[in-house]
Amino acid sequence: MNYRIGTPASSSHHRSWAVHSAQSGSSGQAFQGHWSALPGSSTSPSAIPNAPLLHPVSLPHPNAASHQSPMSYQHSSTSHSSFIVLHSLLSYGPNLRFNITQDLAHVQLRPGCSPTMLQELAVQPPVSHMIITIPELCAWTIEVVNPRGITVNNVLAMIRETLNRSVASHEMQRSSRAVNAAIDSFRARSRADPREHAQGVKRVDFLGPKVFFAGLARARDGSDSWEIHFAQNV
Repeated sequence: MNYRIGTPASSSHHRSWAVHSAQSGSSGQAFQGHWSALPGSSTSPSAIPNAPLLHPVSLPHPNAASHQSPMSYQHSSTSHSSFIVLHSLLSYGPNLRFNITQDLAHVQLRPGCSPTMLQELAVQPPVSHMIITIPELCAWTIEVVNPRGITVNNVLAMIRETLNRSVASHEMQRSSRAVNAAIDSFRARSRADPREHAQGVKRVDFLGPKVFFAGLARARDGSDSWEIHFAQNV
């Protein structure tokens, strides 16, 4: 059973969130001009005066054959039993704009990043299994599997799928502060979408405003797992 929360007819929280959204609209438009949008993005280039054209690209099938580009990889900054090199799109740095509450069609790449990079291997040498832990949400992990070699797109797709699952009642057994914050995030996120509201609180709501992917890093415990990090904006 999913955890659902009724939305009051009005509250000061709702009013302040709506005002914030309206005030941030202009900055969001300015930001869009610096990224290449994937199909399905709600922003139209013609709606932004004098902005560069946004170039649509197609996301590959999750199990599509991967491509390699040596210049796209960065060395891991930590010492582990095996030498692993992480793809630059998944490492720290604003190489892509990925809001995990939105469909992958809204992922945007910086100019100079080819759309084919999404089809490249996530790490070198290739792996078929990755475990990604979430420091802010220790109860959940992200598991990525592709027998043909995990790609960048595989990782992004599983991040979104895992964190957009509805939270069951027993998973709400957390501190009252964390639960209340998640409920506030849920109300703000689902206010304008009855379908989202019907699905109840999701795991992503426990991240609060930090809904943008900020990169992966090798686990600090020396294992072969990875840690995922989020930011309020990129």
